[in-house]
Amino acid sequence: MIPLVGRSTRLSKHISQAQWLRRPLPVRRTFTTSLIRQHDPKDPAGKVNPEDSTAQPHLEEKLAKLGRETKGNGRVSRLAALKKRGRGDKAESDGTQTEQRYILGQSANQPIRTRFAPSPTGYLHLGSLRTALFNNLVAKATKGGEFIIRIEDTDQNRLVPDAEERVFKDLEWAGLSWTEGPDKGGPYSPYRQSERLDIYKEHVEKLVDNGSAYRCFCNSEVLEAQKRALHDAGKSTAYPGTCRSVPRSESDARAAAGEAHVVRLDSGRFGTPGFKDAIYGPFQKKEPEEDFVLMKTDGYPTYHLANVVDDHLMKITHVIRGEEWLISTPKHLALYEAFGWKPPTFAHLGLLISNDGSKLSKRNDSVNLSTYMDQKIFPMALQAWLANLGASFKRGASTPRTLDDVAEALTFKFTRGGIKLNPQKLDFFQYEYRNLLFKTPLSEQTPREQALIRENLLKPLVDEVLAITASSASDAVGYMPIQPRGTSLIWPAPLSPVPAMLSEESQQPYAFKVLSHEATRYGAATEIARQLPYLFWRPPPAIYRAALASDPIRHDLLHLVYDTVNGSLDAWELVLDHLLERVPSEQAPDLHAILRLIAIGSPHAVGKTSRILFSVLGQDEWRFRTAVVRKLLDELDQGGDGLRQKWLIESASLTPTAQT
Repeated sequence: MIPLVGRSTRLSKHISQAQWLRRPLPVRRTFTTSLIRQHDPKDPAGKVNPEDSTAQPHLEEKLAKLGRETKGNGRVSRLAALKKRGRGDKAESDGTQTEQRYILGQSANQPIRTRFAPSPTGYLHLGSLRTALFNNLVAKATKGGEFIIRIEDTDQNRLVPDAEERVFKDLEWAGLSWTEGPDKGGPYSPYRQSERLDIYKEHVEKLVDNGSAYRCFCNSEVLEAQKRALHDAGKSTAYPGTCRSVPRSESDARAAAGEAHVVRLDSGRFGTPGFKDAIYGPFQKKEPEEDFVLMKTDGYPTYHLANVVDDHLMKITHVIRGEEWLISTPKHLALYEAFGWKPPTFAHLGLLISNDGSKLSKRNDSVNLSTYMDQKIFPMALQAWLANLGASFKRGASTPRTLDDVAEALTFKFTRGGIKLNPQKLDFFQYEYRNLLFKTPLSEQTPREQALIRENLLKPLVDEVLAITASSASDAVGYMPIQPRGTSLIWPAPLSPVPAMLSEESQQPYAFKVLSHEATRYGAATEIARQLPYLFWRPPPAIYRAALASDPIRHDLLHLVYDTVNGSLDAWELVLDHLLERVPSEQAPDLHAILRLIAIGSPHAVGKTSRILFSVLGQDEWRFRTAVVRKLLDELDQGGDGLRQKWLIESASLTPTAQT
């Protein structure tokens, strides 16, 4: 018997090991509506899919904390027993366990074929991209998996002229690729539903012929008026099946005469289809479906018919879409039964919601992809973030560099219900991916990665430096003063750029050098210009004068720095080591203070390390700045206290208070 100290009152007494292992797992989240039966209580909620044999680690950790039974007492340890209990999908051979990866209940060794089917009635938003991403990742994670694009443009009245083109551009920007689609063709062409009308007509006629569907000649305006009246009376607004009893011969004759009609499924023949969703588990509506429309009067199919026909003919094995379609899936199952087809696996993703739990509106900037493009978010950082909204990476997974890396890192354990955006996690992935790029040698970067660095980081930073320089000109208006971190004075205008920022050829390479040493978390590269101004502009003489007048410095150390940077060095990278070798260890802080004064303009500034300052600024710039400081120090020595007071008065005018 194992004491479970501190557990709930139900488990406060000693219970047997077998009872503990057979206990029902707690349900973290229950999905119910007034139309839906309760889920199988044996199906644990949360990020654990019942078919997914990889869903054990968090349970193992809990059991590890409780301790293990010794193997010598004739009983199996609780950890081993739980592993065996949850390993229904893992192969055993000669007493050893062979780990297999399972994706939505299917072995990763078997191909999964998925599709993303946007409607060009609007532009791609964050939720749509996330759906496309998960479809793409599921296919990537399986051997021989395929991901295709299909355009569902049957709602002709709501089409946006450039929406389809924008969808493809946005998917390409995000880094997604597909093997088949309207732009690539494929064995199941065409991939645009408006070009498949004959296919839908042929299939709907099959349903009429086998009695699963019928033509409805009811006037749409009359039906709509009846619906409103029934709704106001608190009654069901379902279509009453008026034309269900129309004889086939009469129906054929009226259709041949050109009488307007729709085609409806005879839903009563199929009851209330239930199924097991790969994420939400068992699902079945209490009430049967009404006789819903399959073909409209204009000859275009409804979404329900077209997506079922296309998914079957295009051999889609897994339909992965937002949970808003969960309620419609019984309609689709009825159609699969009507055609005599085996349905695919359905997996419905929890929807994205705002941090306060409210539904995201398309007017919200956080759902618009253009928002992230304008913020220069790396597509891979965005994808890694989206993959972790409703799912998670394996513990210890490295920062993904490609979508293949994301597919490998993802656990494919999906959360049910609303998924909060968590923008802080996006900042984390942006920072991690950006640093990964800078750690990758240029020769190993792909052309796309090099282009992203140029467009997302280097160009914006260079443009910001040039804009600040221009605004600091004496005749410019709107200059926002520069104040380096850890300093109390504002740099006066005009600003003088370092030589590397004066040539188009050297601007971006220099910006790359700066950013490659910048490991702090910054939102946009443009922030670096104001955070580290001394790397882009030379400290103004007034800043040096203020520092020299306020704090006495060691002349001998300044002369040592001057002689060293102007001397002949075998390797500039070793200049700091050379300096440190020539001063006692107790004088090292004084040396670093002088180096900060020369490079930044203040011995007290919070800035980059001395080694980074030497590396980024280079020998020529160090020679220039050291010469300026040495000259000003000589002036101060000659001018005495009178000049010192003059410089202190000048420095008082550079404080933020004086500037305002």
